[in-house]
Amino acid sequence: MAESQRDRILAALSEVLYIDESDLFDGDATDLRDLGLDSVRFVLLLKHLGVDRESDVPGRLANDLSIAGWVRELEGVRDPA
Repeated sequence: MAESQRDRILAALSEVLYIDESDLFDGDATDLRDLGLDSVRFVLLLKHLGVDRESDVPGRLANDLSIAGWVRELEGVRDPA
């Protein structure tokens, strides 16, 4: 079974921020800054997720620092409408 976008994001967050799903106190809407996301970790997450830092995707991800927001943005990159 293919890994979902959410699973990829959660795996990257777990590795970079040392969190697990139980830390998401507001579910997928949890603000990642509340879990320790800063600019250095943001760049590490981009690398883990294979995001081109020269594209407009990092800026869009920065506008909604939540798993739900990142799933929307990254699925849009992979499957543009």
